Amino acid sequence: MKDKIYRYDDAFKAKARAHQFAFRDNVLNDHYEEKNPQVILSPEASQRGLIFCDIYRDLILKKVKKFETSALFSNMLRSEHIPFNIFVPMEEDLCNTKLLFNKIIGGGISDICRICIEFAGYTDRSKYLNDGTSFDVYVEYMDDDNQRGAIGIEVKYTENSYSIKEKEKEDIKDINGLYRKMTIKSGYFIADLDIEMFIKAHHLRQIWRNHLLGYSMVDRGDIQHFHHIHLYPQGNTHFHQYAIPEYKALLSQKGKDSFIDLTYESLFETMSLYFTSTKQKEWIKYLYQRYLNM
Repeated sequence: MKDKIYRYDDAFKAKARAHQFAFRDNVLNDHYEEKNPQVILSPEASQRGLIFCDIYRDLILKKVKKFETSALFSNMLRSEHIPFNIFVPMEEDLCNTKLLFNKIIGGGISDICRICIEFAGYTDRSKYLNDGTSFDVYVEYMDDDNQRGAIGIEVKYTENSYSIKEKEKEDIKDINGLYRKMTIKSGYFIADLDIEMFIKAHHLRQIWRNHLLGYSMVDRGDIQHFHHIHLYPQGNTHFHQYAIPEYKALLSQKGKDSFIDLTYESLFETMSLYFTSTKQKEWIKYLYQRYLNM
């Protein structure tokens, strides 16, 4: 199974697939021969939570109870589990987490309030974009003026674009709809942007929606400051060479100031500057070994 080439894989996904097979077999010692092209943990390994970083596994497993899906616990090639491995351990050291995010967004954070996995807003979805948009990770903070800010993070691994559903298509076309209203009101985008372009731009649509979700929280007064981070491995050329440059070209200066594209490589290197205990070094070593050292 691990030696096969799958016709739908791009170069990065093929490399990542082989790497995750090897990690499963050689590091996790889970020799499970599933009958599909994914890299799936055995039911026993899934139940034990082996998809999560061993150093922080107990902490992580306390956070995942309400997200119990088979893909989260078993599919090593998808990104659902990755926010838990990267960001949940930061909860044990909010002081250095503050320093890390100040470095990433350019300062202004006084205290980190909380780190949430899968966050769609402070109230029901109808008060924002009235759709299924959510952040993989949501970091809430207070700034130096005691105002509330947030960083919404979308985490990718091998994923690329997604097809559009009928409701989403109709919402984009609606001239009085929330997508159009928030796009214009945010000031994040170039003046002549036609949002109907996102109907066909499958590689850009989710980035745009996440950016808008953050602005809609600002518009409601939930927060006063917002940054959207799109996190992905540099080897995922879909984002690195195509989607991110194209998306940035649609942004005004205000939009560019609130949007950050961040690679795993850059994040892990910056993390190593602030998280320096023996335990934290082992955690960062795990992240490199798990996702980058291919």
